[in-house]
Amino acid sequence: MSEARFDIKLPVPYKDKWREAYRADKDDSPRLSCYQAPDGEPIPFIYKSLDFSGGLSVDTAEYPFFGMWSNEALNQKAQTITVHGYLRGEYYLTQRVDFLDALMIPTSDTSPGFFDHPLWGRFKVVVESYNINESANENGQCEITLTFKRAGVSLEVRTGALIRRDLLKPKDAANVAVKLFAKINSASTMLHKGFGIIKSQMLSITVALQLPQNILNSVVNEIFGIENLIAQEIQSPMLFAQALANSAFSIAACAASVKESAQAVDEYFSGQNNNTKKALLNFLASEKWTLSIVPATVKEEDTKRAAENLYRTVSLCAAAQIMSEMEEATRNQMDGYWALYTKLENCINLENPDVYKAVAEMRSALSEKLRQSAMNRELKRSVESPVPLLFLSHYLGCDDDRLRAMNDIEDSFLISGEASYV
Repeated sequence: MSEARFDIKLPVPYKDKWREAYRADKDDSPRLSCYQAPDGEPIPFIYKSLDFSGGLSVDTAEYPFFGMWSNEALNQKAQTITVHGYLRGEYYLTQRVDFLDALMIPTSDTSPGFFDHPLWGRFKVVVESYNINESANENGQCEITLTFKRAGVSLEVRTGALIRRDLLKPKDAANVAVKLFAKINSASTMLHKGFGIIKSQMLSITVALQLPQNILNSVVNEIFGIENLIAQEIQSPMLFAQALANSAFSIAACAASVKESAQAVDEYFSGQNNNTKKALLNFLASEKWTLSIVPATVKEEDTKRAAENLYRTVSLCAAAQIMSEMEEATRNQMDGYWALYTKLENCINLENPDVYKAVAEMRSALSEKLRQSAMNRELKRSVESPVPLLFLSHYLGCDDDRLRAMNDIEDSFLISGEASYV
């Protein structure tokens, strides 16, 4: 098992029989529960009760089918341990001070504390909260309540251990849309006219890019595959849809190859990411794109709607492909692209379950890829005047826990100097 993969299994109890678990043997005193801070000594306490909770994060979907719903388990919930007990004895005041000192030592996945219980075993834990209740009519003891999260692994390690989604994922989603379009009962006139307009749209996206002649020719040849189908009076919706997908991903591939081509043909480029940005924005602008044709029959109307939805879906897939390869975009830029991506996705007809699933999985894969890219892009900013940590977190768009992890912050209220963030 990978060290980054959290082992959900419970620790092994000291003994199988509960009476034996409370005592190492019959001559020993009862085994107590205890909490041990990182690099600290175990602090015992008297156990009263324990709540152990966990489960699954479940996504319940009701759309698109009426009168039925679907449940999908997304992940394990973080397991929580809440334990109630007592500190008791002639010198419990000293024990209480030691106990609080131990609980106030910060814990994390990489530096956990340890909760030891005779019937449950030894847990690695992160302290979430603690409470001490002391009553005047119960001198000599206080009641304690401790809430722990089971320790897992750091976000960096967990993310690095994830299997990266194949960059062909957008193509897989596009293929699902192509297969759906292939099943329509198309009107040949609308099919040819509609894809003639789509071909022109793809050409307009291409000519907006600054490409060397050899790359430009390869893209144009792919797009003119649509023209060839029209000229041959092909009636197959499948072939037209596949030609559209091939054209879109050819443009996306060329936009991604700008970095390699720029050194050889500098005169074609005003900046490394210009072509990528232009292609992406043109695909994302398909939100309200429609065919400027008036249908004469119901069959033509259905063909028109299906072609428009196919174009938006393929554009979304091509945009996802481009975004997954934009390593140099800033966080603010990517937030803007993501907002446009979401608007385009919301304009796609997702009534077909296969298309819905493919688009949802593509969104998840893209989100995961962007999160990984964001973690890999470490930035630095010089802070001249001391500012509060929370203000700096808001200004940089990086949460305060991340700032603490990436910087040696001694004063949690005022920060100055060079700060690293993502």
